[in-house]
Amino acid sequence: MIEVVVNGVRTKVSKELNVKQIIKELNYTGEGFALALNGTFVAISSYKETIIRDNDSIEILAPVQGG
Repeated sequence: MIEVVVNGVRTKVSKELNVKQIIKELNYTGEGFALALNGTFVAISSYKETIIRDNDSIEILAPVQGG
C-alpha cells in the first residue's frame, strides 16, 4: 500500500497506479473534472502514462453549477 493526499485528505491506495486507475479506485465516476498531481494539471490524454507514487498530492476538481 501507498499513501497519497487526495483533496487534502491522506488516503491509502493499493499500490502505485496510473491516474486512470486511481480515479477508479477512489470511486470517482462520470466525466468533466480536472485533476492536478503535485500542483500540476494532468491532461486526460496523459492519464494512462502518469503514475501516482507514495506521498503524491492529488486534487480532483468537479465542475460546479450556478450563476
